[in-house]
Amino acid sequence: MKYKKVAALVALTIGFACSAIANPTLEKLEKTLTKTMPGLNIDSIKTTPMQGIYEVVSGGDVAYVSADGVHMIQGTLYNVPERKNLSEATLGGMRQKLMTSVDSSALLVYPAKGKALHTITVFTDPSCGYCKQLHKEVDKLNEMGVTVKYALYARSGNRNLTGRQLQEVACSKDAKRELERFFNSPSQASDGADCKGAHALDQIASIAPKVGLEGTPHIVTDSGLSFSGYRPAADLFKVLETGVK
Repeated sequence: MKYKKVAALVALTIGFACSAIANPTLEKLEKTLTKTMPGLNIDSIKTTPMQGIYEVVSGGDVAYVSADGVHMIQGTLYNVPERKNLSEATLGGMRQKLMTSVDSSALLVYPAKGKALHTITVFTDPSCGYCKQLHKEVDKLNEMGVTVKYALYARSGNRNLTGRQLQEVACSKDAKRELERFFNSPSQASDGADCKGAHALDQIASIAPKVGLEGTPHIVTDSGLSFSGYRPAADLFKVLETGVK
């Protein structure tokens, strides 16, 4: 028993030693990058399958840098034999984590009918015509087994008209009915509202660029795939099934 305990302790110590050897390299690289690029917020740094090249994630972007921090590549890293997009895998995981952090009080959920096969989060704005088009497809998506979550997002900012409308939606006892009303009349006046859900709109606005939003509607799938623009229900379901946007 004593021998097993000693062996376990030695193994644990070796593990700590290996970590201690690896971490200083990453810490030094992070210091170098933040010094040469003031204002850079680094979310993560890790090794890649390419020796001497490190992956840096910052604010929804991924880049690859040399160990000394002198050279940087912005692009996509592939595993050629496996036909795998390693950059997208990293970003997909990051987007999934970001979406799970969204305050549920600012999400409107349209559940799948029957067994849920997929879940998508849609950044939607009632003043956006293509958002309204996609909204008309929600019933079809639900029938196909897709749960649709709306993240209320004002393209013009939370302090402008659409932002005030979405505050009303987030604070309403019947949020879906209120959203429908603004979809049908996007220029309708609104004084806004104050509640937990309304405060969460700022969180959604801050997350939007990190998940790659370039326009509305913007969709983040349950696998972390991210893309902007309207697609009919059948085309969108195909993307969810194949994982190819």
